Amino acid sequence: MSTDNQVAVDIETANKNLAETIRNRIQALPSSKFCIFRVPEKFRIDKEDVYSPKILAIGPYHCNNPNLKSMEEHKKWYLHAFLARSSKQLDDVVKDLRDLEQDARDCYADPISDISSDDFVTLMLFDGCFILELLCRYFDEVEDKSKDMNDRIFTSTWMIPSLRRDLVMLENQIPFIVLEALFKFINNSAAKRVYNINKIIISFFNAIIPTIEQAQAKEDTKGKHLLDFLRTHLLPSSQQVEFGSYVNWEYTKCVTDISEAGVKFKRRAHGDGLLDVKFENGVLEIPPFCFGESVTVLLPNLIALEQCEGYSDQITSYVILLDSLINSPNDVKLLRNRDIIDSLFHEDEKVAIAINNLCKGVVVNEFYYDLLCHRVNAYCRTDWHKWRATLKRDYFNTPWAILSFIAAIILLVLAFIQALFSVIAYYAPKNNN
Repeated sequence: MSTDNQVAVDIETANKNLAETIRNRIQALPSSKFCIFRVPEKFRIDKEDVYSPKILAIGPYHCNNPNLKSMEEHKKWYLHAFLARSSKQLDDVVKDLRDLEQDARDCYADPISDISSDDFVTLMLFDGCFILELLCRYFDEVEDKSKDMNDRIFTSTWMIPSLRRDLVMLENQIPFIVLEALFKFINNSAAKRVYNINKIIISFFNAIIPTIEQAQAKEDTKGKHLLDFLRTHLLPSSQQVEFGSYVNWEYTKCVTDISEAGVKFKRRAHGDGLLDVKFENGVLEIPPFCFGESVTVLLPNLIALEQCEGYSDQITSYVILLDSLINSPNDVKLLRNRDIIDSLFHEDEKVAIAINNLCKGVVVNEFYYDLLCHRVNAYCRTDWHKWRATLKRDYFNTPWAILSFIAAIILLVLAFIQALFSVIAYYAPKNNN
């Protein structure tokens, strides 16, 4: 073989090797089914603890974290307990999960191709059974207070809140189709007790849902995973939203400013969920909400979820509205005095700071309260509303001020009558002459 031929063969071999290397590095576009994402890095700045689980790893993103290994033994115990609830054998459960494997993998936006088929199915089995057993046990405890839960999770006061917190992390999810596939094994005609999956989820997460009243499970609520389920639960039942048709979105001024301009605030007792904020006749009606982990953990993860592909900005828009209304402890105090914010220990400054930190780095495609803000701002710009608010604030702010004003009016009227009679008396004799 000539030197030229040898060089040509070497180049062709090198090209094939390079092409194979590149082929191994590229991949097709992600599936349109993906719904479980990594939190964007711009949101994690100074807020790592809001997005990273503390004691429990669920799914592939945190499964190798050595700091979360303490719950792995508990997953084994709960799998044993789960199988005891079921009339099926472990082989049947594994078979069903194996059939769902590709659909479940497609739910993860970040590549998890390095996890083998057996490892992935095992991960879904242990994590899914742990979640369902935990929810069922919690539901049993709530329904039957006398039931003895000889379980470290339930005898430790800090465990349930910590697990609840970790289970709403965006990166700590497994597909809902896995939970549904496992749930049917413990919810059949042969089961000792029949559960409703929506009810046991809402029962467990009620303490972290930011509504003041006990949340009621909606039978028609569906979810792609637990966090998505909670988001769907919080959305209004009616999806009809009246957007403003304005070139630039409008936001409101803070509560204190628009209150001085004449806007009144009222607790919305019978609205269509947490997001159902209304403005009519100068009254801004806001559904009441609790300040707690619902604000500091659940809402940031819901916002992070909506910042990912395929989601509308409804929760994010609600938080942007709160952020525009609340700038200081005085704003929080006014809303708390109207029974709109329920804040433990009256930590008004802490509430204001927490809400103001929720929207950093957020971008929305649609602001769902644009029309409402436009109407509020138009109301505030009307001079009559400002004058009436000033009159009420400066002259009718106490019962004594009102009485003083009425007394002044009476004195003014009496003085006018006296002056009138004096004029009449002055001219009356002249007319008689």
